[in-house]
Amino acid sequence: MHFSAPYPIYFGVAPLSLFLDPLAAIFVLLLLTVTMASAIFAPSYLRHLTGKINQSYFWINMILFIVGMLMVLLSANAVTFLVFWEIMSLSSAALVASDFSSHKAHKATIIYLGATRIATSLLAIGFLWYYSIFSSWNFVDWKLNSESLPAAILVALGLCIKAGIWPFHIWLPYAHPQAPAPVSALMSGVMIKVAIYAAIRLFVLPGSGSEELAYLFIALGMISALWGIVFALIQTDLKRLLAYSSVENIGLILASVGICLWAQKTGMKEIALISFVAALFHSINHGIFKSLLFLSTGAIDSAMHSREMKNLGGLSKKMPWTSFAFLVGAASACALPPLSGFASKWLIYQGFFTIPCQWHGKAMIGISLVSIGLLAFLGGLALACFTKAFAISFLGRPRSAAINHAKEASPSMLIAQLSLTLITVLMGLLSPQIISFFSLVYQSILVPEEAAISGFAKFVGPSLPLLPLAIVLTLLTCIIYYSVLFRKRKQLKLSMTWECGYGGLEPTMQATAGSFSHSIATIFAPILHYSTRFQISGKDRRHFPEQIQVETEISSLLESSIYSPIINSVRLLSGHFSKLQAGSIHLYLLYVFITLIALLTLGAKS
Repeated sequence: MHFSAPYPIYFGVAPLSLFLDPLAAIFVLLLLTVTMASAIFAPSYLRHLTGKINQSYFWINMILFIVGMLMVLLSANAVTFLVFWEIMSLSSAALVASDFSSHKAHKATIIYLGATRIATSLLAIGFLWYYSIFSSWNFVDWKLNSESLPAAILVALGLCIKAGIWPFHIWLPYAHPQAPAPVSALMSGVMIKVAIYAAIRLFVLPGSGSEELAYLFIALGMISALWGIVFALIQTDLKRLLAYSSVENIGLILASVGICLWAQKTGMKEIALISFVAALFHSINHGIFKSLLFLSTGAIDSAMHSREMKNLGGLSKKMPWTSFAFLVGAASACALPPLSGFASKWLIYQGFFTIPCQWHGKAMIGISLVSIGLLAFLGGLALACFTKAFAISFLGRPRSAAINHAKEASPSMLIAQLSLTLITVLMGLLSPQIISFFSLVYQSILVPEEAAISGFAKFVGPSLPLLPLAIVLTLLTCIIYYSVLFRKRKQLKLSMTWECGYGGLEPTMQATAGSFSHSIATIFAPILHYSTRFQISGKDRRHFPEQIQVETEISSLLESSIYSPIINSVRLLSGHFSKLQAGSIHLYLLYVFITLIALLTLGAKS
């Protein structure tokens, strides 16, 4: 379905042009799902931010943000895309800055705006380059070949910045903790997927593939996955943990897109199909379960006014349904069956597994084998990461007195969380049908032949009517969970626990977020710049310490060694250029005159 507005409804040189096909419809459905959940969740959530956030300001920018994402997904030409891309970027930046009184929000907004300005500049240059080659702004007229490869790389880098791919991910851990939870759900669940959608639209759909772009995507994707999960594991703020987890998952998606591009170029149709479906399926899955996790974290924040794990613990008794929703989202993020994350991550594995079986080139076989080992390692780190997040936050003894006053989230907040929880479970149980549908989407766009689809069908297996089974299993899970958490107190058998001779268990005797990840953080200390300081006090400090303080310091090697020197250089250069602003109108007219002469000279030479 295509719509092109008549003159004068133009954005300068091109009309407002929209297009809806099965690929765009899938991402639009994701947007509508997360938007609905966020809209149900937001009113109750915003009550605990009264006095910090202007409601009118929030909702106006929220609407602009959603409309911007929707129109980007429907854009049929580059000019329409850029206009609504800017609306999406600026409105989301305004939402990050919702708390005007917070200095951290100001800093996060500046970092995010800087990233979006660079991304938009790269996209604009790349689109202009595309136009100079194909003499058209329409995406359907653009091809991926050797002539357009430089433009494609510029566009790819701009999309990678928006998606939060390493080394451009730096804005995510700053923006997400400052944005309200519904905004974080939309940004991580949908906005960064808009960049993935654009990559699929511009690079995969032409069907020709590109080895250069494929290797770039695989390298950046796998580094992002490792970098993201390592940093997620050591975080103590739940939102920062989820932000870095998004870096990991978006890296896996990009790597799968890269495999698809390589397979298209080399004629490996079955591998191209598997990788396409894997990237698409994991994009949707991650959009659902990560939105769920951000909303659950928002429920914790509204009840506790804190997201620091050192202030949590024991929340499963106070907030059982939020605990259940977070547990399902975390299990899906860890790719545990039968949830949705397992199915899509297994497809990513399958894309790499199939390469050594069907390809004889040593380089790509080596890349695939290394990637398989890295994926297994990432799976273990993800499991440790979300085990820490759930166990420290919801299990054990309360770590602060505020938990005694915590209450379960409001009905509307629970409806939003449980709706996404149900979708996460159903998408896992109905994964054969979903995979078959996504393969048909690929077939309808690119592969009219039946060979690739039939080969993929053998891998997927028969599609079973799993909806009744899904409903039964979901109800059974809820019944079991209810019976465990809500059984009467008299049914519990209490007994003493060995307290190591200290005479009673205290909340401080539990594992902390830092101690849980200490051993892994030590392994990656050169990357993390991880260090620990201990302070033990008391007369007999060795055997009976009276007070123990442990402080850990973490700073990103990338941020401290690359971004900070660049920022300092820009500041120094800006200080010198600021001297040109003398306040003299005569001097400004001189600048204009010199610039005019230079432009006329260049024009005459050309």
